[in-house]
Amino acid sequence: MKGRTISLILALAALLALGACSAGYKERTLDYLGKRPTTGPFFKEDNTPMVELNYNAGDQISNQLEERLPPGSPITVSMFRLRGSTLQTDFAKVLTEQVASRIAQKGFAIVADSSRFPLAALDEDLAPPEKCVLAGAYSVGKEQIFVTAAVSTVADGEILGSWDWTVPLNSKTKALLPIKEDPDIYPMVNTSGPYEKRTPTQSSAQPQYVPDQFNNQPGFEQDIMN
Repeated sequence: MKGRTISLILALAALLALGACSAGYKERTLDYLGKRPTTGPFFKEDNTPMVELNYNAGDQISNQLEERLPPGSPITVSMFRLRGSTLQTDFAKVLTEQVASRIAQKGFAIVADSSRFPLAALDEDLAPPEKCVLAGAYSVGKEQIFVTAAVSTVADGEILGSWDWTVPLNSKTKALLPIKEDPDIYPMVNTSGPYEKRTPTQSSAQPQYVPDQFNNQPGFEQDIMN
């Protein structure tokens, strides 16, 4: 009887040890595979300062203007537009001001009214100044904002300098856009049971803008200027 009791105790201890080992193995496996049920953001937010990206765009456009724009040419500024919409956002205002500011810092004449600006050549060996306009357009993607800006002549629309770049769609830029803030926290594993096929719907993190039905002509110039 005593021997049977000892055997039962040893068997129970072995079962407990086996269960502990199995649980430990499962925990290590979950850690290794990155499948531990938890919550967290899928991607680390890109917090590159917006002003750095826009100043770099201003530098690139200025470098092109140095080779093609006659000295003293006045450049008026048109508010950058959201493609497919007539909506003016705070993001567009900041974007436009920063690019224009950088071009002005590089020595170009950013003016409010080019009609008051003299168009006589500064020197007889130089071409006369050319009235120009800085304009741009942007589209909001899932993780980035895609921007294009150009300086073109008023007379014939010739593009003298342009640049394309992206701005991260993060908490700071979202605050300048009419986008409902999303917590960006998702379960890393399926915690809702069996997969169910659902009809795709537009994400709440995406902006819902009213399309501009009056300016639907294709073309680079139309996208920038209208």
